Amino acid sequence: MSDAGAGRPEAPTLVGIGLIRRGGRFYVQRRPRGAVYAGYWEFPGGKCEPGEAPEAAVARECLEETGLAVVVGRLRHVIEHRYPHGLVRLHVFDCEPVDPSAEPGPGHEYRWVRPDELETLRFPEANEPVLRELAGSAQDEARPAG
Repeated sequence: MSDAGAGRPEAPTLVGIGLIRRGGRFYVQRRPRGAVYAGYWEFPGGKCEPGEAPEAAVARECLEETGLAVVVGRLRHVIEHRYPHGLVRLHVFDCEPVDPSAEPGPGHEYRWVRPDELETLRFPEANEPVLRELAGSAQDEARPAG
């Protein structure tokens, strides 16, 4: 009996994540019961479909998960992280809602939070570099020029 996959590195699951910003606040949502990391907060996004670019996945997943159509901006981070359930490669993009006054549909547990509030919420571990950067940029903006 052969082990056909032996010695081959595990391919990461490609994921697109959207940092939806509106008026200095970021959209976050709580992971539902029954999901991996249920009860944790997250930025919207999800797995790339076969052949789908991460930025396309972000636009699709943000609309599917939140009901918000977004403009996908610059790639902010690519983060590879191993969770107990598998290896992921997160592509984190800055996003803006197409309609700045739009709110998610019913049934979503979400918040629009300031960058300094992000540290008070529990996120899956792979988000740490993003959370640190956003918190740091909030501190930089709060410092008086001089």
